[in-house]
Amino acid sequence: MSAITHGAGRRPVEPILARLGWAAWEWLARPLHYRAVHRLHVAAETGDRERLRAMLAPTVSVVVDSGRGDASGVRVVQGIEDASVLLEHGFARPEGVSVDERSVNGQAGLIVSRAGASIASVAVDFTGRRISMVWVRLDPVHRRHWNSVYA
Repeated sequence: MSAITHGAGRRPVEPILARLGWAAWEWLARPLHYRAVHRLHVAAETGDRERLRAMLAPTVSVVVDSGRGDASGVRVVQGIEDASVLLEHGFARPEGVSVDERSVNGQAGLIVSRAGASIASVAVDFTGRRISMVWVRLDPVHRRHWNSVYA
């Protein structure tokens, strides 16, 4: 028998089904993540520490990247207590700063801006229903083409 009848050269189905299953999960979970990011935004901005802590996974990490391009510009905070304090402080809005719920890297996130210019982006990762990682990027130069429409 030839190799074709034995299926040689055919791609296995399992990896395709696994990718399809993951894509379906991301599509189904997307509205839940956007609502969770909204609740994170409200809890941090209003200083509702108990509500904020309830949303965070026990092993939550907050990564703040200054955008300098080297490791010295990255700070990591771990644990519910430290993460909640940092998020409350980060979302306490001074005059002229706005926080908008928008898509960041294709997922639910927040854009912090001052006078219409982006000064930070916040991406949120989940483990189940809890927030497991918050990524804060502070370099507007890398975001100047976000949401631009090219002709």
